[in-house]
Amino acid sequence: MDKKGVQNSLLDAVVSVGWTHKINEKQSERYMWWFKVVSTLQLISAGVTSTGAITLFFTDKYWAKIITSIFGLISFICVGILKAWDFKELATKSKQYANSQFILRERLIDCLRDLLYNLEPIDKIISEWRIIEKERLEQSARAPQTANLSVKKASKQLKKKTG
Repeated sequence: MDKKGVQNSLLDAVVSVGWTHKINEKQSERYMWWFKVVSTLQLISAGVTSTGAITLFFTDKYWAKIITSIFGLISFICVGILKAWDFKELATKSKQYANSQFILRERLIDCLRDLLYNLEPIDKIISEWRIIEKERLEQSARAPQTANLSVKKASKQLKKKTG
């Protein structure tokens, strides 16, 4: 492979891992947002239900019971959601994967720099690139799921950065 081919391959790899890093970073932020929203909703609904605050605003016992039941149901559902989906753990996994992609990107950039400034022989750079590619493919097997919204947010942020 000639120098230009290696350079193009390294650039493609940098873009690929950079893109994956940003998507997983956004997915992590999304999980944390959901954790905060559901936890806050659960805390408020449990507090309103357990303190009897509803009876202060509704003198009609019938409506007080209905509204207390609704708040109790909201609290129950929130607890179920928080138990079913461990948003903190999902956020941590997405962030860890994003960080691993960031490290690969930095190593690829080092290879690119070494190539462009002739700091290392091309054979050594190709060897390092192959090692990084192998690691990238191994990591991709354990990549966490991402939502389309995270892809859109990552795309928007990357476009803003480059544009």
